[in-house]
Amino acid sequence: MAPLLQVKGLKTQFFTQDGIVHAVDGISYDVEEGETLGIVGESGCGKSVGVLSVMRLIPTPPGKIVAGEVLFQGRDML
Repeated sequence: MAPLLQVKGLKTQFFTQDGIVHAVDGISYDVEEGETLGIVGESGCGKSVGVLSVMRLIPTPPGKIVAGEVLFQGRDML
């Protein structure tokens, strides 16, 4: 059985006047039905931007999902 949620090689960038910010750079994980996933890390490491990317809530512009897949029940969400 396939995972409920699959995130594969997700990359999100912000295009600013000072250059490109690589906010999320290739995260991948699977979540099975009934599982709970906790995302932890230092301040500024991309936790919030990663989850906002999965939910397609990145403000465009300046942000953009530039690579990767997000599959929910096998359906591509991006």
